[in-house]
Amino acid sequence: MEQFNIVLNQLILFFVLMIIGYIAVRLHVVGEEFLDGLSRLITRILLPLLVFSNAVSGTTRSQLFECYPILLLTLAFYISIIVVCLALGKILRLKGERNKVFRAAFVFGNAGFIGIPLITAIFPENGPIYIALMSIIDQTFMWTYGLKLTTPASKKRKFNFKNFINPALCAVILSLILLLLNINTLIPDVLVNALSTMGKAATPLSLFYLGGLFHFCNWKSVLKAKELYAGIFVKMIAFPLAFYAVASMICPLQEMVRTISIIAALPTMTTIAMFTKSNQNQEDYAVGFVLMTTAASLITLSIVSYFIL
Repeated sequence: MEQFNIVLNQLILFFVLMIIGYIAVRLHVVGEEFLDGLSRLITRILLPLLVFSNAVSGTTRSQLFECYPILLLTLAFYISIIVVCLALGKILRLKGERNKVFRAAFVFGNAGFIGIPLITAIFPENGPIYIALMSIIDQTFMWTYGLKLTTPASKKRKFNFKNFINPALCAVILSLILLLLNINTLIPDVLVNALSTMGKAATPLSLFYLGGLFHFCNWKSVLKAKELYAGIFVKMIAFPLAFYAVASMICPLQEMVRTISIIAALPTMTTIAMFTKSNQNQEDYAVGFVLMTTAASLITLSIVSYFIL
């Protein structure tokens, strides 16, 4: 129950921060250009600093080796959710680009903006290393399968290894190398604290950013899409609970199973909306999913957390 209360408090905090972002835009304190710059600041600097500082702070090499099963659980999660979303798209009779964007929206959860603060708050000892290891699998699927789903058929986007060279993954790899060499303890505490202080700004600013998007985007049209509600129920409630039930019977490492189950319940990743900018017919559709699933997650994450924590 204590862990559930942590999640509930975090979700209330998320809601308040989103409201502040919306009000700031509505009162013209900040504009759309500011939000664009804020998005780049979060994804290119703040989130990588948060991941790196959390991973190297107080973590040992032996702890890293003990946490390797999280890689297998993350892989199992992605394979399962891809199959589920493919089947759901067929059941809902979605076609073409709309079907592909729908699947991308519910396969990839917002681990960066929402998952990191949630997991590190629930599991402060091992949460940061879980996030670092999961990011390897997450980024691999995102820049291959995710990119394929969000690229219009008329614009064939070839696989490019340079896509993997992004600040977040570089922070993950650097932290893992330092841990494997067991030299992360040589980093001065004052430096780690400085990076951590800066990185912690990612959470409030991310929610502020999402709240601001509500004002600028045509999200109301998505409310008429039946697949939004089906996707929210299946991916953000039913699937996480089913995954937890099955994984608990197979894997004895309950903390890891709970971590992946929480990740499975996350709303649509903001990057999906960024990817669809090359597909003007689906851009509002994708942004609408990001915003509405984020709003819904305040309820769905509470439900999932109540049953698994």
